[in-house]
Order: sequence, then C-alpha cells, then structure tokens
Amino acid sequence: MSQPDGIPTTPAPSGWSWRAGAAALRPWKRRIIGLLVAWVVIAGVTVAFGTAPNVPVLLAVLVALAALLWHVVDHADAHHLTVWPLVDGEIMGHGRGNDFRVTNLAGRLAAANLSKEGREGLVHDLHVQLQVLIRERLYAKHGLVAEEEPRWAEAVTPPELWQLLVGLPPPDLYRPDRLDPLLTRIEKW
Repeated sequence: MSQPDGIPTTPAPSGWSWRAGAAALRPWKRRIIGLLVAWVVIAGVTVAFGTAPNVPVLLAVLVALAALLWHVVDHADAHHLTVWPLVDGEIMGHGRGNDFRVTNLAGRLAAANLSKEGREGLVHDLHVQLQVLIRERLYAKHGLVAEEEPRWAEAVTPPELWQLLVGLPPPDLYRPDRLDPLLTRIEKW
C-alpha cells in the first residue's frame, strides 16, 4: 500500500488498539493519576519557590522512583500458606479433626485401605490435594510457580515431592505407610 505521494504505509497491527491499551492500563489508573498529580504538584511548588524546574527530568525521576516503589510493594508481600479451618462452625468442639473434610477424608482412607472401596477415585483426589499443597509450599517458601519456572522449582523441591507434582501418583497412595511419609515431608519442607 502507498499514499498518493508514493510514500508506503504500513497497516496498524491487527491485535492492538487504543481500547486494548486502555483496558490493560485500567488497573494502573490510580497509580498513573497519582504519579501525574505528584508531578504537577512538585513542579508547581518549585515554580512557587522561584526556581525553574526541568519538567521532563522531574517526570523521569518520578517515574523511576514510582516504578521502584511499585515493584517493592507488589513483590515484597509475604507469601502465606493456605490454612484450612479445623473446626466446621461453632456447633462442634474446637478440637483438631472436627472439620467435615478431615473426617470425610479419614473415612474414605479407611474404606479404601480396609475394604477396597473407591481406591482409584481416592488416589486421584489425594494426588490433586497433595499437588495443591506442594505448589502452595513452593510458592510460599521460594516464590516460584512450577509451571512458569520448572527448572528452578525442581531444583528447590525435594525429589519425591517433585515426582508427585509432575508425575502420576502411585496406585497405593491411599495406604497410610505410603501417605504418611509424603505428608511429613511436605510439613517439614
């Protein structure tokens, strides 16, 4: 394509628009407006004191300081482990194991171990829950997401837990002698 004067034109990229750019900046709207207000106020104060501010340099310094501050604020939050409530409501006593999820899991484990009921489904459910726990520990201790940085995640994860995270579960995962060492390893990691 070219214009009438012979200068070639390039079409705008099809995946980008002003609306898409505005939508991407929407969560940052308050920060950007705050930065611009601070810039105008600082420039106004320096003019009020009788100095001639270098407005573009002032903006560049404010942007650099704001970017550093935002990075620290966004990434310095403590990574918390998920804590499941051990008590289901106020009706039951406040002892460990009163949560219906714990008692349900204990019943399913006993049924699978003693009477061979629902082993495949239980192994799948246990595997999913253990993967969630391992991912939470990995993120809380090291700030890593296994799918985003697999080599680093593998380097800091104990081998037996890494294999459980990325591989298939052992068919006898429901057995107490198999499950107990894994849970202990997750707790102590």
